[in-house]
Amino acid sequence: MAAKKIASTENVLTTPERVKSGVPGLDELLDGGIPKGSLVVVSGDPGSGKTVLCMQYLYYGAKYHNEPGVYISLEEEVDELVNMASYFGWNLREQMDKGMLEIENIELYDFDKLRNTIETLTEKLGAKRVIIDPGVIFRLYFEKELDARKRILSLGRMLKRLNVTSIITNEISLDNSSSLFGLEEYVADGVILMYHTKLQEKFIRGTGILKMRNTKISENLHPVRIDREGVHILAGQQLFEDVK
Repeated sequence: MAAKKIASTENVLTTPERVKSGVPGLDELLDGGIPKGSLVVVSGDPGSGKTVLCMQYLYYGAKYHNEPGVYISLEEEVDELVNMASYFGWNLREQMDKGMLEIENIELYDFDKLRNTIETLTEKLGAKRVIIDPGVIFRLYFEKELDARKRILSLGRMLKRLNVTSIITNEISLDNSSSLFGLEEYVADGVILMYHTKLQEKFIRGTGILKMRNTKISENLHPVRIDREGVHILAGQQLFEDVK
């Protein structure tokens, strides 16, 4: 009797399920979307659009994809975020009333309590998307960098264990960067940079994908536009082309 052939799966590539961001142009740069279950760090200077992008991502998932979301704000009050979102036509309060969104302003300067709160809210809502904004506040929680590195990396691993597709924002200045104690290098699946570039007498918003695991990414820098409909990434243009 001839032996049965066993198909080898060793070299079979699997395509990860993608989460649609709701940000026009971004998914085009990410081979169709963010890989499900990823932890993404969005770094940028003030006014680059980080918070708007996060709200857009969360609202889009809740309203159009039936994916509950948790927004952990370490700075802005809930009402401030709701009012900001209304400018773009996003009714966060409606989604909160439907049990699709949970927005919490947390002022605990105890990292373990913060971590437990995030885990509790995520499990309670059955969240699929999580935002922590701004992650730079983490620096106020610790005196020793080694302790900060351990705890922040543990937060990243917890988010991955919860199987949510999450974004943590990080604020950088125009002339230097500031790492979230190794989160970008060791735990984050993706890093997206949003920033301003000075060109002659004006600033131009731009974005670049520094990394995204299991994804063919754009290696170019692209212009960003923010209008009454939110963040738009001009995926078909490179940064220093004329933006019309």
